[in-house]
Amino acid sequence: MHTQPNRSATIRAMFLVLTGSIGMQIGAAISLSLFADLGAAGTSGLRMLLAAAIMLVIFRPRLRGRTREEWLGIVLYGVAMAAMNMFLYQAIERIPLGVATTLDFLGPCMVAFLASRRLREGLLAIAAFAGVVLLAGFGGPFDTVGLLWGALAGVSFAGYTLLAPRVGKSDGGLQSVALSISVAAILTLPFSMPVVTLVQPAQWGLLALSALVGTALAFSVDTIAGRLTSARILGVFFAFDPVIGTLVGVLFLGDVLTPAAFAGILLVVLAGAGIVWSAGQRRAPEEEPAALAATESLEIERKYEVPAATEVPGAAAFAAVGLGLGAAEVHQLHARYFDTEDGALAAQGLAMRVREGGGDEGWHLKAKTPGGTRELHWPLADAMPAGLTAELVDRIGEAAERVRPIAELRTERRTIRLTDAAGVEVVELADDRVRATELQGEERVERAWREWEAELLPGAEERWLDAVGQVLEAAGAAPSLSTAKIARAMGALVEVAISRGASADVVAQLQEMDRLDRATARRLGA
Repeated sequence: MHTQPNRSATIRAMFLVLTGSIGMQIGAAISLSLFADLGAAGTSGLRMLLAAAIMLVIFRPRLRGRTREEWLGIVLYGVAMAAMNMFLYQAIERIPLGVATTLDFLGPCMVAFLASRRLREGLLAIAAFAGVVLLAGFGGPFDTVGLLWGALAGVSFAGYTLLAPRVGKSDGGLQSVALSISVAAILTLPFSMPVVTLVQPAQWGLLALSALVGTALAFSVDTIAGRLTSARILGVFFAFDPVIGTLVGVLFLGDVLTPAAFAGILLVVLAGAGIVWSAGQRRAPEEEPAALAATESLEIERKYEVPAATEVPGAAAFAAVGLGLGAAEVHQLHARYFDTEDGALAAQGLAMRVREGGGDEGWHLKAKTPGGTRELHWPLADAMPAGLTAELVDRIGEAAERVRPIAELRTERRTIRLTDAAGVEVVELADDRVRATELQGEERVERAWREWEAELLPGAEERWLDAVGQVLEAAGAAPSLSTAKIARAMGALVEVAISRGASADVVAQLQEMDRLDRATARRLGA
């Protein structure tokens, strides 16, 4: 499996958030010039309306097939976006941009503070409060109402911080973000519609630019960054907002900050970053050996159902679609999957396992994304790696303490590497014969099945998966309705399909699949 250092992903996430912060503050600076004609609320509402239009045109999100939980996250995320922007713009109308965005950043600080369990984290929160006192008491022409709007923006940002991982790491991805921005646009219509007729032709260009860089771009890159790293790291990176806001305000808007106010901004940023970082680290040891550092990979694969007696297509079949056939390798894999009794990991679209055998044996944490399955991998060890423990705490909080084995899978895997005309490996084909045992409940239910998996190798074009699928289906395989091995092993495919609004025909097919899996296991065990 192709992997890359997790640090590299974190660096990419940092630059994404920095890009979003620059876009958001430039958008705010552009919008500030429109306040006199359109007002803060009208400007914010129009900007959100244009951003929603941009996102809907680009991503064309689907409305059907989403679960109630997914819609709840989308709507709440949109509410947080609307409130965060509306309150922030009201604050910017009365207090300097850098100060307003600093108060805004107190939101994620408080999220971390409420989760803190160490004296150090509490002291960092006090330091952040001291910074706000410096800003409010000595920072220039502030008024009480402006500070109140800034504080409410911070509360909204706290909601955004809590909801961003939930929406960003769901199957919906940027399509869900487009819908959330649309929800925010609808909520702000009472403020945007009354001022539509007041907008001058030249101002539409400024509004569109502000919407593109300050809303559509900012929220999108935050989401992409959330796929690359953890909320703990993102919380630190959100400190870019007040820093960039200060620079934009001082350099382009004529804001004046006294040394005391500038010290307050630094104190809030440093304290807030420290709180978020400390809260994310609270269950991890002080140091983790370099050998146990995680690596990251993106899996793009397709699964196929295949009868037990079906032969894997030969070289001639693959040659017909321009692919060569490499030598086969056989591996015996033994995996144990983990979750809480109430399925906290599954609810977040995550799968955790430890596996022996094969080239990627070790501990794995997988997350489904629209672009494929993103996987964090730690080397094989007797105990759960500290880095994985920290990831679980970050993803599911205190529920990480209740994670336990839920299923055991033993797989005979035969892999073949397929090459293009230049001899470059483009697809790995795996022929898996799986025997699974549920470890929950009084009765240990067993299932067995055979499946083919075609995984795109790094740098290869996705058209090769289409070519392989053509060959496999011609040999008698059919695209699998199974979303993941663990869901199939737990007999959860029907429940997942129903929650996603699957048709009665699909549900019936999955029920029959589960019946056959149990029957096959009984026959093999006889």
